[in-house]
Amino acid sequence: MTLFKIIDRKTGKEPTERVIQNIAKRGNLMTCDIDGFYVSEDGLIILVDDCGNCTWLDMGRFKVELQTGQEGANE
Repeated sequence: MTLFKIIDRKTGKEPTERVIQNIAKRGNLMTCDIDGFYVSEDGLIILVDDCGNCTWLDMGRFKVELQTGQEGANE
């Protein structure tokens, strides 16, 4: 199984709830009902709410970090 993390290039860590909420607000998503991140087949990162609304993340600021096998499976 392949898992992934979204990394904020500014901090080197996963985005905080505050950062996610700000992205959702700018993208006109339902901030109280965020579903999660999706990665397209060409590597674009998308934030989606439970209503199906989505917004794309700035690829200059965020990146996808892949984890394969058991690494990260219990997080």
